[in-house]
Amino acid sequence: MKTITTLVILLLLAAAPFVRAQPINTLRGSDAASADQPPLDRAYIGGKPGGQKLITRTFKGQPPLIPHTVANYEELTADDNPCLECHISDEFKGKKMPRVSDSHLVPGKKASDGSLVLNMTRWQCNNCHVPQVDAKPLVDNTFAANAKKR
Repeated sequence: MKTITTLVILLLLAAAPFVRAQPINTLRGSDAASADQPPLDRAYIGGKPGGQKLITRTFKGQPPLIPHTVANYEELTADDNPCLECHISDEFKGKKMPRVSDSHLVPGKKASDGSLVLNMTRWQCNNCHVPQVDAKPLVDNTFAANAKKR
């Protein structure tokens, strides 16, 4: 057994110089060692909040997409979240709008002013909910939307 193991090791060592490493191919189409180019800065689709139709979801469980620009929104923090100004209830200044899901709220709890209370593990909206830009897909795909009413 020891002789066979030694023979296998010697054969592998003898073959090693003849094995060539394959080059790495990437989706970005450049050498993996080259520096990445920053993406083009693109404007968000949609104007100020409240003026756009909701974007139809394309698969079950998809978080709603943001149909309006968020270009002038300040950074979201646990203490200051501009999304909640409109979306903590289903009406803002007389306009109907989507309210945050019950899964984002503390069940059965209301603030002193009667408003709903956000679960603080869900305050960073832009982790799941994203605004849209008009951009060419980076790679081809064959995804077919299943836009049934949810």
